[in-house]
Amino acid sequence: MTGPAPIAVSTAPTAALPESLGLVVVEGPTRVGSELRWRVLDEGRAAVLAQLLPELARDPSLRRRYVRDVERVAELAQARRPASEASRPDAGGKGGLPIVRRSGPSPDPRDPSSAPPWRLRDDPPGETLEAWLMRRGPVPVDEAADVIARIADQLHALHERGAVLRDLDPRRVVMGEDATIWLTDVGLSRVDVLSTRTAASLVLEGSPYGAPELLVHTIVDPRADLYGLGVVLYRALTAELPHGDTPSLLRPPGPAPRVARLRPDVPTSVDELVARCLAEDPSHRPASAAEVADALRGRAALPGLAERVACHGCGATLRVGQRLCTQCGKLAVQFTLAATEAESHGIELRKIDERAESRAHLQQVLQAVADGPLPPLNFLVGDARMYSKQERERLLKLPARLVDGLTREGAQRLEQRLRATGIETRVVSWQPGQRKLQRNERIGLIVGGGAGGLAAVIAAVAAGGILGTLLAVGILVVTFAVLLGVAHAMRNRGVRRLAPALVGLRPEPAALPASDPLVARLAALLSGKPSEDLREQVGELALAIQRLVDHRARNLGEAAEIDAVTAPVDELVRLIEAQVEAIGRIDTELATLDEGALVRALAAAEARRDPPPAREELLHGLDRLRALEDARSQRFHRLLEASRLCRRAVELGLSVRDPEAEHERQVAAALAVLGGGEEERRALPRAGDEDPARGLG
Repeated sequence: MTGPAPIAVSTAPTAALPESLGLVVVEGPTRVGSELRWRVLDEGRAAVLAQLLPELARDPSLRRRYVRDVERVAELAQARRPASEASRPDAGGKGGLPIVRRSGPSPDPRDPSSAPPWRLRDDPPGETLEAWLMRRGPVPVDEAADVIARIADQLHALHERGAVLRDLDPRRVVMGEDATIWLTDVGLSRVDVLSTRTAASLVLEGSPYGAPELLVHTIVDPRADLYGLGVVLYRALTAELPHGDTPSLLRPPGPAPRVARLRPDVPTSVDELVARCLAEDPSHRPASAAEVADALRGRAALPGLAERVACHGCGATLRVGQRLCTQCGKLAVQFTLAATEAESHGIELRKIDERAESRAHLQQVLQAVADGPLPPLNFLVGDARMYSKQERERLLKLPARLVDGLTREGAQRLEQRLRATGIETRVVSWQPGQRKLQRNERIGLIVGGGAGGLAAVIAAVAAGGILGTLLAVGILVVTFAVLLGVAHAMRNRGVRRLAPALVGLRPEPAALPASDPLVARLAALLSGKPSEDLREQVGELALAIQRLVDHRARNLGEAAEIDAVTAPVDELVRLIEAQVEAIGRIDTELATLDEGALVRALAAAEARRDPPPAREELLHGLDRLRALEDARSQRFHRLLEASRLCRRAVELGLSVRDPEAEHERQVAAALAVLGGGEEERRALPRAGDEDPARGLG
């Protein structure tokens, strides 16, 4: 459950390192990841000395990565300290990263001809989170929430500086006696991954706390750390790991068992939070560590994940109600409801084959427009004699009416989306609740009526001679004329009542004002085809601001107050634009730098004994790649923060309601329940109207 234990080693070349630095060895060396570590005393203060493994230090690219990561961690730790304490090496603090006291060797730790690089950091007192979990788990819910919220605070502070730890593990978290949280030996996981030489070791050494995307993507955002935070919270609440101690690449498919299944007393909100943190798709996780901390402290609820549907234009996955598609940039909902019954059009399913692909396509398209769950779409396909009597009664017969109540253009657009191999549909124009009689039904009606008229003629001739014959001929002519007229009328209007269409359409959202500047600016961000993670954020914001625009339109009486409480939205959208554009520029440059290609080229240059300037250029490329990774993480964190604040501002606007409009809505709802009509609604007094009975005595 806790991963492999450190391996004790003894190496002659490094055994003298602590003594040469004037340190007193307390314990070690032990091999942990890509380092050798000692517990030492530095002028009487507890510290940890760590050195890159000698065999890895001979690789220039790994060595530079290690030195850069150590320098980055030192900068982050120093930035968290108060300015007044910056000169005090023994200064405490409020948690975070332990101070890196010294690093080496001098003058240049990147020089491959010198000794392996090393670092000396503070060793804060306290108990590791691993030991606490082993001793206390499963932990009471309130205590677990408090500890994980404090860890989330530290994560958020580091994410603000552009850092992504990647290696959040209970063994690297120290809980001080004064409730401080220290994150020790973090930020070096990229060296561990890059130093893995075989696929087998990469699989077997993966941490159960690592996000799934860490071994798939080189560049990840801060939400990768939220996965590890979710694993820690899961373990604190259940004393188990979500997927056991299985490494990342060997995890079984599908989500982990919900916390509430293992521990029923866990509140629903906490159960949902853990599930969100453990989502395989980073876009389904919380936006930031601060959001997790707020949820654990009960300050705010996580935004819910709405059901996903498909864009009518391109089929991309969208949230229900989202009108701006982040893939094709068009309005996602393109069907339009008919204003009157006379304008109503629908779609009729004429034919569908038995292939699973055809049925899946039909279900996918209909699910995107359905108001609620779909009914079973089990059709009688092929020869009816192949089915039992019970099946013929139960299955849906073709042709079948799928939807109705659309304008002609809306029906045509939806019908185009339905077209696929094995599916035959057509747009038809009937009134809701009706259908046309088929050609064979019309012929049968005419033939039946004609037969009845002919029988009447024969009876009249047999009974009445010449007068009866003339009467019979008249009857026959009138009968056929009436039948032809009835058939023609049925051809155009339909007379046979049927059950409603198979699928009821979800209410069409109000048209989004094309002149709305905020939505237009968000849509413009998609024109440059940004990366998927940026598209997801822009889509979420477009949906949030769309809600605000619609809410304002429905509450015009309070428009001024809504504008006042949502004034920061405009500035936040401006910040979001700046971050998206900056990330786009970074992504463009990153596309020209392939870490694997650079490392292979460097190895080849060393094998050929190329001159140092040629190798230095490749090393500078790797340095640039790592700098861009840090810059992108920092920019993306700012984007997530601006998005979170923007959604909060929108929520404030949505909480402002027009009392008069609310009164109208409640009256309409009451009348709908009671069966009242428009006349009754208009007859009732509106909020604020003078009481007509007032003053009468």
